[in-house]
Amino acid sequence: MHNWTSHKLGDVVSSNNNCIGKGYPHQKILYLDTGSITCGKIDSFQKLSLENAPSRAKRLVKNNDIIYSTVRPIQRHYGFIINPLPNLVVSTGFSLIEINKKLADPLYIYNFLISDEIVETLDIIADGSTSVYPSLKPSDIENVEILLPPLPEQKAIASVLSSLDDKIDLLHRQNKTLEAMAETLFRQWFVEEAQDDWEEKHLKEICVINNGYAFKSPTYQDFGQKIIRTLNFSNHWIELDRLVFISQELAKSFEKYYLKRNDFLLVMVGASLGNFAIVTKDVIPALQNQNMWCFRAKKKIKQHYLNFVLRKLIDENLHGASGSARQFFQKSVFYEIEVPIPPLTVMEEFERVAEGYFQKIELNKCQIRTLEKLRDMLLPKLMSGEVRVKI
Repeated sequence: MHNWTSHKLGDVVSSNNNCIGKGYPHQKILYLDTGSITCGKIDSFQKLSLENAPSRAKRLVKNNDIIYSTVRPIQRHYGFIINPLPNLVVSTGFSLIEINKKLADPLYIYNFLISDEIVETLDIIADGSTSVYPSLKPSDIENVEILLPPLPEQKAIASVLSSLDDKIDLLHRQNKTLEAMAETLFRQWFVEEAQDDWEEKHLKEICVINNGYAFKSPTYQDFGQKIIRTLNFSNHWIELDRLVFISQELAKSFEKYYLKRNDFLLVMVGASLGNFAIVTKDVIPALQNQNMWCFRAKKKIKQHYLNFVLRKLIDENLHGASGSARQFFQKSVFYEIEVPIPPLTVMEEFERVAEGYFQKIELNKCQIRTLEKLRDMLLPKLMSGEVRVKI
């Protein structure tokens, strides 16, 4: 490591170079706010006219730029920009970091900035700020010290980490495809080919809706029995980060709140109204927190069929006016909804096929976590030179 050199990050990056000016050519923009990206994963863009965009919609990004939220770094609202659309605009809540490619590899710098050690360091700096809430200045990021190997070795290290990221991304995309295949099959069999003579029943006749329990934060601890909260919902699945636990002894008092595999969980209050998640094998055993419903099929009704019926109902009713959507998300309303009940043999065949898709999704989720753990273990070792890569 004799040829690794110590620098301030500001020696190889610059911040907030590009903003919307008078000559900006686009009247319609894609806007990315800090809350819409976490750990490099974008939830959604807002499509806005420039005149109606918030005042924070100012920063212009280029390929290989890094965006890093300056508020509460521990929340990990950051990302690496690849081939952005020309009308992409990001919030001034990000520090927009441009890398001098003659001195540093952009992906190497990005991996450095998202490492646990640096995120925690920046969070401590933000906590000490004099603003109303914990926040960073661009200079705080630029003053962080970094150990830089020669550029070819930087690229090699970034390549190792990117190969893991690519595999993780591939598995995520496979899961989306499998989920879409199950939904397509549901719509073909039970919507497009639905029969007029199928009996209709109220939801209260085919499922139960269980409330969660308002577990108290003073009972939380760092290990024990998992509590699933609405903030663990992510793209129809339950992510096993940001978990809280209660003691196994205390959990014995809450047996009726234990979740089962393939339960359908639905957020029915707050800003996340309508978000849902399927309980997979890796989640259980776990307890259901408040602010969500758990839908569980009754006898002679198959859980996967129920789950896709609920998806369809939510999709059809969530996009109305705010008042009607909130009225829809009441248990009394849900229980009275009528749904077609196909023959049991048809539901059983759908259950068999859908179960194959969901078993593959569960295997992929396990592999994703294994790869993420490997990446998290390798990242600090590669950045410190403890583990070297051949060039």
